[in-house]
Amino acid sequence: MKIITSALLIAFTCGMAYAKEIALTFDDLPAQEDVSAQEQKEINDRILNSLQSFNAPAIGFVNESKLTNKGETSEKIAILKSWIDKRQCLGNHTYSHNALSTTDLDDFQNDVIKGAMISKELMHNAGLSYRYFRHPYLDTGGSKEKRDLFDKFLKIQGYVIAPATIDTDDWKFNRELHKNPNAKKQIIQNYLEHTKRKFRFYEHASHKMFGRNIKHVWLLHANLINSLAMDDLLKLASEFGYKFVSLDAVLNDKAYSEPDYYYDAFGVSWLYRWDYTRGKIIDWSQEPEPNLS
Repeated sequence: MKIITSALLIAFTCGMAYAKEIALTFDDLPAQEDVSAQEQKEINDRILNSLQSFNAPAIGFVNESKLTNKGETSEKIAILKSWIDKRQCLGNHTYSHNALSTTDLDDFQNDVIKGAMISKELMHNAGLSYRYFRHPYLDTGGSKEKRDLFDKFLKIQGYVIAPATIDTDDWKFNRELHKNPNAKKQIIQNYLEHTKRKFRFYEHASHKMFGRNIKHVWLLHANLINSLAMDDLLKLASEFGYKFVSLDAVLNDKAYSEPDYYYDAFGVSWLYRWDYTRGKIIDWSQEPEPNLS
């Protein structure tokens, strides 16, 4: 009986250690679209309501230059506050959304500082820790020297880098939706099917690299297509067996301590970075491409 009990305990412990968990991250707040504050509010309200329905924590990464673009600053700040009111978090995505590889390091660092002026205060006023940074374009610097210097700056500023392992190309489908609004239903369906293929591919890559499915970080954007499809996207992830957890919880996975020697301006999944560093055992030519027809 003791042997059976021990075996069950080990199995339960291992199962808990490798449970399917995913953190949700949204870039380009208050919205990817350069539209009125009212339209941005509608986009965010739909996303936040879906997150609340699925009891899903998330982080919204803010470009604070968007708060003053076209005016309506107070209304756009209210959008950010709505995230906190719905018990979600905000992070830094720089002020201007420039690429690290092509921007002077001092200028980029100043842009990071400028990008935290409002979001950080909102978080602190709510008693929340403001600590995550997401690189625009997932561009972490085109050279080891520049990345090391910037990583040191982030550490001094108290930031933790928000990686991304799952990228479902939502911005491409969002662009298509704006070009062809009359095809909304088909474009959303294509996006959901593409998301399924992407999940399968990244899970396969994870198993091949780590012998298990690691805890994932899903890169999304605060945009129209996600606001319209969010219930279906969260249902899809749930059907894949994922539990929605905080970014803190995901980064406890030891996979995120893997070395990353990928230095290129083209942003890619952290799975690709780790695979590149290890010598590439994954056939990345099989990564699904969006069907935009």
